[in-house]
Amino acid sequence: MYKEQDIYLKDNTLTVKKDVYPLSKILTIEAKELRLKDQIIRILCISLAVSVAGWAFLPIIGPVLMLIGALFAILTSKKYELRAEFSGTDESGDHWAPLARGRRPEEFALFKNIAESIDR
Repeated sequence: MYKEQDIYLKDNTLTVKKDVYPLSKILTIEAKELRLKDQIIRILCISLAVSVAGWAFLPIIGPVLMLIGALFAILTSKKYELRAEFSGTDESGDHWAPLARGRRPEEFALFKNIAESIDR
């Protein structure tokens, strides 16, 4: 669980636990409530990634690994996310990256406060 001392602004940087992000690289920041669609996409991606080795080397264990990956994704799912859009340093363009994820409404309120304070 994230607390106020875990996420703070100091000297034009955003610190999330031990990670430090310069505000000059952040274009936009938002607190997002992850919907069912987001969760299903995450579950499918993780289960496919886990099962790919099984399908390649021993196809009979591929479905078992897919179920294990889906179970892992379900057990580690979060409801809220603080994410930022970073400016691209190469020709790949700008991209979104999650900075913090949480399950409790208190964490979502903290994420919203951080996002509002940076957007000002």
